[in-house]
Amino acid sequence: MTLLVALRGKDGIVAAADSRGTFGDPRGVTAQNDSQQKVHLVSAHAAVLMAGSGELGTQLVTEIAALARQQRMDGATQAMQLVRQIARARYAEWFPHLPPAVPPGMAGIGRPELAFMVAGYDADAGGQYTVPRLYQVISVLDFPPTLHEYGFALSGIAQYALYLLNRLYEPDRSLKDLLALAVYVITETASQDGKVGGPVRVVTVTPERGGVTLTDDEVRKIHESNEERGAALRKSFYTSSK
Repeated sequence: MTLLVALRGKDGIVAAADSRGTFGDPRGVTAQNDSQQKVHLVSAHAAVLMAGSGELGTQLVTEIAALARQQRMDGATQAMQLVRQIARARYAEWFPHLPPAVPPGMAGIGRPELAFMVAGYDADAGGQYTVPRLYQVISVLDFPPTLHEYGFALSGIAQYALYLLNRLYEPDRSLKDLLALAVYVITETASQDGKVGGPVRVVTVTPERGGVTLTDDEVRKIHESNEERGAALRKSFYTSSK
């Protein structure tokens, strides 16, 4: 499984994911590895994240990124349209005999589950990439475009992250603040659910710099800073009243 997180702030967008891949039925014995790459910059101002069938998603993202470069495409909406175009075409080619999903309680096999998140900026009327966009397209609905206008998007094991973001997320926060929050909700989820884990991968997208991939060391420092925040919060509950 996985957890994808995208947060929109006043000066940029954060897109982050864990790196754990799990194999087998989660109701029984599973295996895992922590080397999955789930966050990809496909153009200067657009990142694509994926959850679900990892190897299948990687194949599709590789094709999406190559076509984006070939077409010199940029912008979140164009990236989303390209994701839909390629994902729908390949699913129709590879799984023509399977429905997008099997209704609950009915027997049968549906298409492999796959979700894409697109985070980035579109061009404004002056041609500057200043219009933030967060999209999600998922296989069980045959990849329709869904636009997230409330500032964040989640996919995968999202229940803990949703609780935390509902309490902590503020859209007018800086990119630096939201970097810490994105890493925090992923590591907190990993502490409660073993289907999320491994190194956290993070990219930022801003109008000025476009997409930037954080190094492992930069992410580690953010996590260490979050640990200090957590320790201070715990201490605040047990401060002596003397």
